[in-house]
Amino acid sequence: MKRFALVALLAAMLFGVASSASATELKVKGNLDVYGMWSANLVDHNSDVADGDNYMTTQRMRNYFTYVANENLKAVLGLEIDNIWGSGTAADWGTDGKGNIEVKHAYMDFNFPDTTVNVKAGLQYVALPSVFGNPVFDDDAAALVVSAPINDMFGLTVGYTRGTDLDANTDRDANDAPIAGDDQDDKDMAFLAAPIKLDGFSVAPYFGYAWIGENTDTDLVDDATVWVVGANAELTMFDPLTFAADLIYGKADSDDYESAGWYGALAASYKMDMLTATLFGTYATGLNDDGDDDQDVMPTLAEGWGLTPYIGGARAFSTTYDSFATDTLGVGSDGTGLWTVGLVLDKITFVENLSHKLVIAYAQGTGDEDTSYFTEEDNGWEVYFVNKYMIYENLAAINELGYFKGSSEVLEDADYDLDASYFATVGFSYKF
Repeated sequence: MKRFALVALLAAMLFGVASSASATELKVKGNLDVYGMWSANLVDHNSDVADGDNYMTTQRMRNYFTYVANENLKAVLGLEIDNIWGSGTAADWGTDGKGNIEVKHAYMDFNFPDTTVNVKAGLQYVALPSVFGNPVFDDDAAALVVSAPINDMFGLTVGYTRGTDLDANTDRDANDAPIAGDDQDDKDMAFLAAPIKLDGFSVAPYFGYAWIGENTDTDLVDDATVWVVGANAELTMFDPLTFAADLIYGKADSDDYESAGWYGALAASYKMDMLTATLFGTYATGLNDDGDDDQDVMPTLAEGWGLTPYIGGARAFSTTYDSFATDTLGVGSDGTGLWTVGLVLDKITFVENLSHKLVIAYAQGTGDEDTSYFTEEDNGWEVYFVNKYMIYENLAAINELGYFKGSSEVLEDADYDLDASYFATVGFSYKF
């Protein structure tokens, strides 16, 4: 009898586990990009400097698993695997290297019962509103974000994110107590956004405030604060002619240093049957040469800004870098310290399943002469062309062609020859 009761109890437990598991629905989405790249002067912009291997094959896979309990409760796990063929044990013969899987997202997403108040807590994507990616904060982060629509036209979002917590990794003494002197070592940001949506027009004003401990950065002598106020707006009432704009002002302040500046962006798009044309421009203040501790640059925290492969690092494939023009020329990857203007011809279609994109961009520094490599005396222009053929609904063959020619007075004075940089890619992108 006891044996029968034990078997019955075990069966009940297994049935309960199975019932609980079956109540959760699993949804999977993601993408896989694989491509080869041929390049010359990709980051050094100098034919006299060896580039090493001018060819590489790169791939990136991202998987997002969503565990749905019901319409008000779910959890998300995002994983990322990056490989350069032949580089490291994870992508050489055998492909059995460890430590290659990155946790990109891991957060819960739920609504408070009988309300429209949504909460996301955990590792997630957090971005302040923007046109080309926000230059202040646009990144994956450990965060708590609460959002709620007040009515059909107005909403409210508040959030908190931690960027650094050195207390969690501090050395401890023999009694397992934190060693003194490790305080003032956190980096945190809180933000508030209040999007407003009207018929044919929307605007999303926001405010962000960050606390930065002196021990989080070797350049800081004292604690610092950063605050930004900005707005992103879209005008669609004249569709197919639409407009989008950003305006941001930010300030960083500590006892021995102050920096304040602004950033603006404007894009006008016109959609036609065979293509969409966009004119764009951005402007951000740059470094001055006053010789004091005050600067005219808007502070950035975790930027996600990008226009092109060389200016900001925006590309057709998901595997990318901050900017191919950053390391040598100093062209900002966060949109600060330069102004840009350009033309985008996108979704050019003459043949079914085949589309093209052409970007022509010009950039010039806004910093005072001799303050950095990319100043108001320096400039660069770029041509970027993308061909995409849809093999299946979710599988595309992609070809990129990029060309960039820049100038730098500082480098030229140092007899550093600046040559044109260019690259080409061929590969596949699968979205599932």
